[in-house]
Order: sequence, then C-alpha cells, then structure tokens
Amino acid sequence: MRLSRDMIKHLSDAIAASLETKGLVEYDVPRAAISDKISAVITADMEAEEKLNKDVEKLLSAHEAEIASESMDYRKVFDLTKKKLAKDRGIVL
Repeated sequence: MRLSRDMIKHLSDAIAASLETKGLVEYDVPRAAISDKISAVITADMEAEEKLNKDVEKLLSAHEAEIASESMDYRKVFDLTKKKLAKDRGIVL
C-alpha cells in the first residue's frame, strides 16, 4: 500500500508524540525534528520496497512463459521471490 506524504507526516507526528507522551523518550531537539526523521525513514523504507517490487517484476518477466506454461500462481511466485530477494539484500518486510 502506498502512503501519501500527508499520511506519512501524520503517522510520524503521532509516533513522535506518543513516544514522548508515554515517557518512553525525552527529546533533546524539537519534536518536529524527530518527526521529520521518522518520515524520512518511512519514506526510504517504502522506496526500497518499491525498488524491490520492480526488481522482482523484472526478474519474473524473464520467466513469464515458464510460469504460464507450468500453471504457476504468479502472485505466489512473486511473493516467494520477493521474500528471497529481501533476505539476500537485508531488507526487512
């Protein structure tokens, strides 16, 4: 699921506020700076997953005929390939 920038900002603000309100952290910098960093991490993670999805699609397109001829479930093959590539690249899904 692709999140909008507004949704990422809202989530980041909520996470930063919740951590502080619950007394789990004390910030030495303004909460907005923490929220911005959280937004950057979420955005980078989503971009990494998008790149991974494109790489999986490219890899599977090279084997499209084989997948079709053997009546394989494309979604299942996609998911398994994605998990394998993510593990190889050290990406946590």
